[in-house]
Amino acid sequence: MTERFNTKDYAIYLPAVTGEFTNRVLQTVPADRAFPSNLTLSDLAFWDRNNTLFYHPYCLHSIGQYRVGNVIDNALTRGGRTDRVLIGDSGGFQIGKGTLKGYDALKTGMSAHDAEVAWVNADEVRNWIITWLETNCQYAMTLDMPLWATTSDGADSPFHQCSVEQLTAMTVENLRYIESNRQGKTQWLNVVQGLDEGSTKAWFDAVKWFRYGGWALAGNAGARGGLYNLLNTVLMMRDDDAFAPGQDWVHVLGVSTLGWAVALTAIQRGLRKSNPDLKISFDSSSPFQIAGREEQVCYLPDLGGHVSSWRIRMDQSPQGEIYVGSKDPFDYESPLGRHMTLGDLNVYEGLYQKRRYDPISLAMLANHNVYVYLKAFDMANDAAFTSDSTAQVPRLYRQCIEAIGEAFDRPDWYAFLYREKSLFDAHSA
Repeated sequence: MTERFNTKDYAIYLPAVTGEFTNRVLQTVPADRAFPSNLTLSDLAFWDRNNTLFYHPYCLHSIGQYRVGNVIDNALTRGGRTDRVLIGDSGGFQIGKGTLKGYDALKTGMSAHDAEVAWVNADEVRNWIITWLETNCQYAMTLDMPLWATTSDGADSPFHQCSVEQLTAMTVENLRYIESNRQGKTQWLNVVQGLDEGSTKAWFDAVKWFRYGGWALAGNAGARGGLYNLLNTVLMMRDDDAFAPGQDWVHVLGVSTLGWAVALTAIQRGLRKSNPDLKISFDSSSPFQIAGREEQVCYLPDLGGHVSSWRIRMDQSPQGEIYVGSKDPFDYESPLGRHMTLGDLNVYEGLYQKRRYDPISLAMLANHNVYVYLKAFDMANDAAFTSDSTAQVPRLYRQCIEAIGEAFDRPDWYAFLYREKSLFDAHSA
């Protein structure tokens, strides 16, 4: 039976699927290439309910990977809305960096005025992004102009000279554009940005009128700011009725650690007291990057009482001439790993060949790594929320879960968070 994961009770991990992977799983394995028997490349598409390995229908895919104007046709877009839940990233990171392919009007070193003018004239870009998101995604992030562009991390951004107020105003105009052009096919996740508590509150006050499905927490308003800032953001928004029925999805961008997985499940439990349908999700492209860039294989954590044991572990994947044609098993646990041999991964022969993996090898590694991430998050949440034993959960995480639950019940939550700040900061260290 195809394995599934607990997406009903726990915060949902969204693998941020790369374009390379979505294209690879549409291909056919060459007849002369070793591959696990009784499987095809389509079985690596874990969001397809018909694959024989494991099924996880929740994915994130960013339009920022593509060239403006291109028609995007891959295994995710062909999947259809009944098989998978696709959350679309609107490419705000690439826009902020000025690296969105096919749009050259944004350049490093621009004045604030020139950057604003360039974006005002970017209707072709906005229309392409919004049309793709509406066509393919059940949920989509709104177009935000990230505040990190104003910091040292954004020194190369075309928007580096812009003020926080200018970036907020451009974001509000993006929201008005979406409101005027949306087709009603997509639930929009209104992105909340912030550099600190004050700028997060000012941003939220400027954008909170746009309520068409949910929210996405980014920058220091989200995981980047640590658990203390994220809780402050969430509880501030809750008191403004941001999570009323109809605003049912909250996405936290760019995080995928076990400590965050259980903290986000605890926050989801708190928010479900007033909205039982609410879901929290979080994402990363780590399983694909670990496979594609590092050629590494992930394996499950031990889950003990020390924070150091709550880590998804990695090894260099076995690669070498001695493995070409080998029938030795792939010695790492996953549904694909049970079928795979080292010869299925190592296919390039020749004394002078430095690498033995081809793109299919990397796609297999990525599928394995995605499974390990999903399984590890389920294990961590099971240990934190369903186990009678505390031996598997570090004291720090147990204390954070208890404090999160208490914060949602206290009228004086702001003062309570401040008193517990050192605990929440330790979680994010």
